[in-house]
Formats: sequence, structure tokens, C-alpha cells
Amino acid sequence: MLEAQKRLSTGFLILLSLPTAAVGFALSSGIATTTWLLSTRYNLHLENIALIWLMGPLMGLLVQPLVGALSDRTSLMKGRRRPYLLAGGLAGAGSTYAMLELDRLASATGLSLIAVAVIVALVADLGTNVTFNPARSLVADLTPEGPARVRGYAWMQTVSGLLGISAYLISIFFGNLALVLVTVAVVFFLTLLPLLFIEETAPTAMAPPAAAPPGVADQRATGMAAFKALWPMVGFLVYGVFVAVDKLLFDNALAAWSVPLFVAVVLMTLLWGLAIVWQGRTRPSSQNRMGTMLVAHGFAWLGVQSMFVMGFFYVRDFVVPAASGAPLLADALYHLANTATAATATTAADTAGRILSMGFLLLNLVGAALPVLVLKPLCQRWGKVRVHRSAVGLMAAAYAFIALAPAHEAFFYLGMLLCGIGWSSLISIVFAIYSESVDSREMGVSMGVFNASLVLPALAVPGLLKLSDTLDQHRWVFALFAVCLLLSFAFWGAVSERESLSAGNGV
Repeated sequence: MLEAQKRLSTGFLILLSLPTAAVGFALSSGIATTTWLLSTRYNLHLENIALIWLMGPLMGLLVQPLVGALSDRTSLMKGRRRPYLLAGGLAGAGSTYAMLELDRLASATGLSLIAVAVIVALVADLGTNVTFNPARSLVADLTPEGPARVRGYAWMQTVSGLLGISAYLISIFFGNLALVLVTVAVVFFLTLLPLLFIEETAPTAMAPPAAAPPGVADQRATGMAAFKALWPMVGFLVYGVFVAVDKLLFDNALAAWSVPLFVAVVLMTLLWGLAIVWQGRTRPSSQNRMGTMLVAHGFAWLGVQSMFVMGFFYVRDFVVPAASGAPLLADALYHLANTATAATATTAADTAGRILSMGFLLLNLVGAALPVLVLKPLCQRWGKVRVHRSAVGLMAAAYAFIALAPAHEAFFYLGMLLCGIGWSSLISIVFAIYSESVDSREMGVSMGVFNASLVLPALAVPGLLKLSDTLDQHRWVFALFAVCLLLSFAFWGAVSERESLSAGNGV
């Protein structure tokens, strides 16, 4: 074992973070390029693009728990997580490159372009999920509970955030096609590099989790209990299946039911979540705490995933027209690095893609800086749950700011900067909260369940899109995102700190 691993040095934690950072880079690249690529290069309609985004979460819903359960019990290549990181890195790099060749693949296979796009999206998400679960579990495997694990996940987000920033910088200065090619190399090398240096613990050598102190009820759930805690969000799965079946089998014949069904699903999830909170107040248990936590995380990701899918159209249809032909910062930065294109006419879609990349750059800039510099010391002082709840509330306020402010490039950037506060916690501190709430011997399958708590709401994104279109052609879409984050904030208010840890070390 490396001496750095024994000491849990910063260098080791950075090395440990690289597979997650590679996936983060791929996700940042996908957010910046997928909608743009499908709408401009292949001329796919918004509903088809939403369907492609839907296919990925469906794959993740099946793969992550399965991969997690298998990796918990795997002993191959001197580790539990290694084989999955290798397979995921190869699949992720190959499918990313395939996004540039959808038309050729369609011609070669005889399939329709939309069918090929769905298949490639499924393989890309397969690579992401096969890598992401073991990569996040690896951090929990190799760091002890408490401050060390908070530090591990904080560095994970810092490294991922820095790579995410570089992804958006590449998009802004060199274009989205260059970003796709760089993503292929980053996913492949950064996923595989740590495997050469990190020593894992065999499944048979995993120690049982520490018992709660005398007089303190243990709040740690098993993998099966975590699965049961997902039931309140089963309506999102039903909605995702409805959308896919309506699109693929009935050619949108049931589209009139999309908004009513979406509203019904959200209300059912809300009421079910409130019932869990009420039961938790009268009969507290690890199951109730887990259920409340997953519902809270699910509503947050309904707002975040919807932003990833629909942010491009908000920028294209409202921010770009509001400029009325005036120079935009995003275009100026692009032409600064590409002087030969300065005299070329810029389309609204290209400008929107650059503005969106700039906004996500600012989001990730804050997301990279805050976990280590701000969130970690705040967690040690105030507790992880309280800090995360506050960050989610600030993200709701940031979404509301974008919705209510004039549709101007500067206001959009400012709103995305503020969103970065919540984003920094959603992909760092929340993992420390969750990992200390489950049995460490079942970390892989439990992380798969945690991923399902964000995948299930992602299946309902097309419903939020339809609702937004019904309200006013997406003008108030960020207000809908804000409502989702406010619901998450409210549910996090019912999640207690894990007493067995906070009583001992303040985190």
C-alpha cells in the first residue's frame, strides 16, 4: 500500500477522485454538447432529444444497483471496484466518440437516426453508471467515517469541478466538437490511471460498521432498507415508462395526458413523502430517515436534471433575443480564440450553446471551490445536514432569481454563479451524509439506490418540459426549477444529523 494511502494525504485523495472526475468531465461535456449536437448536427426535434435524455436514466436505474451489488462481492484484479472502472472507462470513451458518427452508424446498420441516437445514449450512460457507482463507493471504502470522509468527498467534488470547468472552457474557446474529442481521452485515461496505484480492501476483509454509542438509536440502513425507501418515487418511473411507450408505440397519441399525469405523480410523491416525515416524527427509525433523505434528494434532482435538458432552449429563445443583436460576451470569447470565424455570421443556436457553456462554467467554478474551502469547515462547525439544507435553499433562490430577472446574459451568469453553491453540496457533502447512513459492507448497492433517487425524478423531466411549454413557452421554466429545490429544502428540514457521529466529532 502506498504511504500516501495510509496517511490519506491530499495527493492520495486527488488520485482517488480521478475516476469520478472523469465521469464528471463526461457529464459536463454531455450537458454542454448533447442537446446542441442533436439539434444542430442531426436536426432532431426537442421531443426526440428529451426522449434520448430519458433513455440514459432508465439504463442507470437498472445498472447502478446491479453493478453496486456485484462490486460489493467482486474479488478480481486485486479489488472490488477495479473491473467496473475499467469496463466503464472503455464504454464511456467509445460511446462519446460515437456521438459524432450517428449518421454513419445509422447508414451502416439500417436503423433510423433516432434509434441509433438512443442506443449510443444508452451505451454512454451504461459506461457512466458502471464507472460512477464504483468510483463513488471507492471513496467511502478507503476513507473512515467522519472528517476524513467529508474531506474525501470534498476533494472528489473539487477535482471533478476543476475538470468540469476545463470542459466548459474548451467548449467556449474551441467549440463543442473539440470538447467531444477531448472527452474521449479524458474518460479513458483518468478512469484507468488510479487503478495502477490504489490498493483496495477485499470483501471478506471488510469490517462491520461501528455500533452506535449506548443510548443512541442507530440510524444506519441496510441495502434492502434503502431500496424500500425508494417507493415514494415509483410514480416517476411510471411516468417515464408512459412517455417512452407513448413516443415509441403510439406516436404521441397520449400526449394530452402528459401534464395531468405529471402533476398527479408529483402530488403523489409529495404526499407520500409527507407521510414518511410524519411517521418519522412519531416513530423515528433508520428507514424513515432514509426515505425522507431520498425524497429530498429526488426533488432536488428533478430541478437540476431539468435545467440540464431545458436550459439551452431558455437561453436560445429568451436570452439571445434579448440582446437584440448587441455583442455578447460568450461570442466575444469564442472569436478571441478563433479569429478566423470573427467575420462569420453566428446562429442563435451557436450563441446559445456558448452562453450555456459559460453559465455551466460558472456553476462548476463555484462547485469546485466551495467543498474544500467553505463547505468542509462549515460541516465541522454546524453539521453536514444543516449545511447541505442551506445550500439547497440558496440554489432555489438562485433559480428564482434567473426566473424573475430580465432575460439578460449578465443576469443569467449571476444566477448560475449562485446556483453553484447548491451544486457544490449536491455532488459532495450529500455523499458523506448518505454513506454514513448505510452499512459499509453494502456500499456499492446502497450507492446504486442513491443514484436511483436522482434517476427516477429524471424520468419525469419530459413532464416538466410539457408543463413549462403550457405555461408560456419555457419563459418561466426556472421558476419551476425553483419550486423543485424548495420542496427538497423542506424535506431536508426533516432529516436529522446522524447522532452517533455528530455527538463525537461535530460533523
